Amino acid sequence: MKPPLESNDRVNSSSFISHLQRHSTSGNWIPELDGLRFIAIVTVVLFHMYGQIQHNRLLVLQPRYHYLARFFSQGNRGVQLFFIISGFILARPFAQHHLFGEQWPSLRKYFLRRVTRLEPPYIFNLLVTALAVLFIQHESWRVVLPHLLASMGYVHNLIYSTPSTINPAAWSLEIEIQFYILAPLLTLLFAIEKPALRRLIAVVFILVIGACQTAGFPSFGRLALLGQLQYFLTGLLFADLFLTVMPRWNHDWKWDILSLLGWPALFLLGDSSLGLWLPFLALILYIAAFRGVVMYAIVRNTWIAVIGGMCYTLYLWHAPIMTVVQRLINRIVPALPSDYALGFFLLAVIKFAVIGAISLPLFLYLERPCMDPKWPQKLWNRLRSKTAVTEPLSPAVMEES
Repeated sequence: MKPPLESNDRVNSSSFISHLQRHSTSGNWIPELDGLRFIAIVTVVLFHMYGQIQHNRLLVLQPRYHYLARFFSQGNRGVQLFFIISGFILARPFAQHHLFGEQWPSLRKYFLRRVTRLEPPYIFNLLVTALAVLFIQHESWRVVLPHLLASMGYVHNLIYSTPSTINPAAWSLEIEIQFYILAPLLTLLFAIEKPALRRLIAVVFILVIGACQTAGFPSFGRLALLGQLQYFLTGLLFADLFLTVMPRWNHDWKWDILSLLGWPALFLLGDSSLGLWLPFLALILYIAAFRGVVMYAIVRNTWIAVIGGMCYTLYLWHAPIMTVVQRLINRIVPALPSDYALGFFLLAVIKFAVIGAISLPLFLYLERPCMDPKWPQKLWNRLRSKTAVTEPLSPAVMEES
């Protein structure tokens, strides 16, 4: 039995937008996923924007905007939304092997792909931000270098028990790497033939991990995989439903009602038992994005999907860019409106514009080329061809000519 057909709607290859669209290893682009990535990255950026405003005391919060501030202050839950998507993406090839008899993914290619796809943009970002710390914040290289090396090796959380001092956003990427390593083992869950049983096992593990985190025993720090594992497992559960039962479900307005209620709840509800309810609420909202009517159209919108496809670059660069922009904005603080919502909106427009302007070329010329699995070989061949052209002729060849 073959897996269901996936969304593979590409815009006209001659259009400008096609040059911004992400590449996928399988060649099948699922715009809904990039639409969900858009939601995740926007909420994370708003969270850090809110933190900067509070830290610098740029705006005074009026009581009528309490829930607006609450929404922004919990935008870091977008990171967990990313974890679910990662679980889904990495689980799908292994799930298709177990569920539909497709070829077992090559582990060599699997791990090599992680390196060639993620490492170049990540290393470049760390080097640039480290230089900024050295020359803008005037930090000693003796202090910066150990943190830089730990961040490059994805062990900063482990060694220092704090997010990277080079780029704090790297904390979640270290957890992603831990999951990448374990994913082939965890996806053996799909080898269980009875659908109800394997889904029940996934749900039980999600609940047990969430319950342990809620109880605080054992101590699962958020900077370790065990502190976030239920979200990756939710991605596995989503992959199971996506490949097996969701193709039989029609688009329905009821899913839009769930979206209308669920998305505000996800960012407004308190942190009590967060690890227990957030995975399941997010799973429902992800299903609703694929099976609703309005929400389906929103996440498939060309620009929303394309911007969501740039999320890795945006995630790496938004914090250092906002830090520099904030230093400039601090000089014009008196010009900000006194109304909190209006002031926040003005700052958001400025910061999002700068983040977009800087991230776009970084995506086009650094991240997007790395989406091609064959880029190292192509780069090597190109360098060899240039070397061959510039190599001087030997005396024997010169005599013959």
